[in-house]
Amino acid sequence: MSVKISYQLSDRALDANSASQQRQLSVSLAAAEDPTAGAPLNLCLILDHSGSMGGEPLSTVRQAACEVVDRLTPGDRLSVVAFDHRAKVIVANQPVANPDDIKRKILALRAEGGTSIDDGIKLGLQELNKGKQGAISQGMILTDGENEHGDNQRCVKMAELAAEVNITLHTLGFGDSWNQDVLERIADAGRGSMLYIPTPRDASIAFQTLLYRVQSISLTNAALIFDLSPMCAWQN
Repeated sequence: MSVKISYQLSDRALDANSASQQRQLSVSLAAAEDPTAGAPLNLCLILDHSGSMGGEPLSTVRQAACEVVDRLTPGDRLSVVAFDHRAKVIVANQPVANPDDIKRKILALRAEGGTSIDDGIKLGLQELNKGKQGAISQGMILTDGENEHGDNQRCVKMAELAAEVNITLHTLGFGDSWNQDVLERIADAGRGSMLYIPTPRDASIAFQTLLYRVQSISLTNAALIFDLSPMCAWQN
């Protein structure tokens, strides 16, 4: 992947008689678009299937998750974790070699129990860690309720730890009963995004929007280092 760097000084004119002067330097970086340059995706869907998700909400989320599977490539990896008041692995971390089998497991998901978001995050991170080598690791956490059986601060702490090992966590709030403050804090700590899904019919668009973002990533953990000499000589 190629990166274009451009720069601009606030004022290129210097006073030769002045002992010291101050200028602002603006530096811009842009990655050249190259569809062949991206690393494979290592994705985990962390889905709330508590009792409040029964009926149309869970049915829509299952379908949206299956649409995500259809947009992945055989070189990508996927895992699916479902949580109510406890979490379980629905699809273990694996290459997307048999999408129909993966979708069959997702469609078998049923609504039950309460809500423990931190248990879902913990299990999701364990699955993501299995396939993170050489891949872009992203987790998508969807919930429609309060973290009634969990610990919000634990969620944030795990998101911080995930970011430290280059795993990004995104959050999706479904309906109107979820805690916006908690999901924002998780997404911020996990260096991800938070999306709002007001109605079931919006679920597919939200998942596709987020998937498009993560599939566009070609570089992570980038750093720009300036090594400036104490004295700079400017010439016309």
